[in-house]
Amino acid sequence: MNENIQLQDHERLLLLCSRIEMTVENEEEAKVIIDKGFDIDTLVSLANRHKVLQLIGGHLLRLDQSGKIKNMYKRLFNSYYISNKHRNELMFAEGLQVLKAFDQESIKAIPLKGFVLLPKVYKDMGLRICNDLDFLIDLSDRNKVSQVLKSLGYVIGDYDWSSNTINQVSRQEEMLWKMHIGNIYPHVKLSEDPIVRHIDIDFSYDVDLKKNYQASKELLENAVQTNLEDTPAYLLEEMDFLIHIAIHLYKEATNVQWVLLHADLNLIKFCDLRECTLNLLESGRLDWNLLAKRAKDLLATEALFYSFYYLDYLYDEHYSDELQPILNIRDETFLEKYGELDYGSAVKWKKSFVERFFSLSNADELEGTSRLEQFKEKMT
Repeated sequence: MNENIQLQDHERLLLLCSRIEMTVENEEEAKVIIDKGFDIDTLVSLANRHKVLQLIGGHLLRLDQSGKIKNMYKRLFNSYYISNKHRNELMFAEGLQVLKAFDQESIKAIPLKGFVLLPKVYKDMGLRICNDLDFLIDLSDRNKVSQVLKSLGYVIGDYDWSSNTINQVSRQEEMLWKMHIGNIYPHVKLSEDPIVRHIDIDFSYDVDLKKNYQASKELLENAVQTNLEDTPAYLLEEMDFLIHIAIHLYKEATNVQWVLLHADLNLIKFCDLRECTLNLLESGRLDWNLLAKRAKDLLATEALFYSFYYLDYLYDEHYSDELQPILNIRDETFLEKYGELDYGSAVKWKKSFVERFFSLSNADELEGTSRLEQFKEKMT
């Protein structure tokens, strides 16, 4: 346990259970908290906000040997996991069909995040939320990718829960995404399955939002031609995949648009990084020197160090100690700043990392008007 973190019991329990496997020490500490009693309503709210409810539920059911947790919460944990597993299985099957369609058109679209983590790291379709299917593409393939998806029944737009329909996006909003988010606007298709309801596909072509596309191009060029569950696919090389998790985490933790979406800090992103790292370490496939060198090539040293630094902070690991001397990080002030791409220069957070991490929103931190907000104002 990081001695610098003073946590409430439900916060500590969240961190203890947000992992695929718990150590004996983790379990004993969690049992003490469960037996003593904790604020389960706040835990559930935080777990939902951090996208780990499906991950912690099984641990809580197993560790509540004294019956302290009410059955209503146990049913919630159980049903949430089962429905998430069902949804992911159908989404994954759809993703494989999309990959086949891209292969037929010779389009290099690389699966990212949960699409790869679920079968290769979590190895249980119920343990991780997969809100959409994520791909990395080349900027030049944007139109071809969209055409293929439209031929499969997808529409550019947003799902409307109230009417079970897809609202097509305005040209203005689509332009905003292309200029500021580094993604094609999501493509959506309705599903007849009542649990799935809709499938969203997200395509990134500017992974770090620097608009020079260097990282994206190098990731694409270094991708490995292989199979994903017997389906032809290009996948990121293992070190690149780990670095991409860090780039994605850092991008969303330090940019205004994700603060406004209340998605700047999610525990699942740190969990992904930790589980992927453990997976590579346990199989002897992680070389810290090679990882650091590759991060330098991708201009991602700050993203990598930031992600591991706060992973260590939350999980009491020591990965950043391995990286710090190799990356030669001398000035760590960037760890407490955000908004460089939004404001033109970085701004220091007022609240501590822990305060922001366990807050339901950090929008109160924002200062001035970001470039994204200025763009929106011009377009309205």
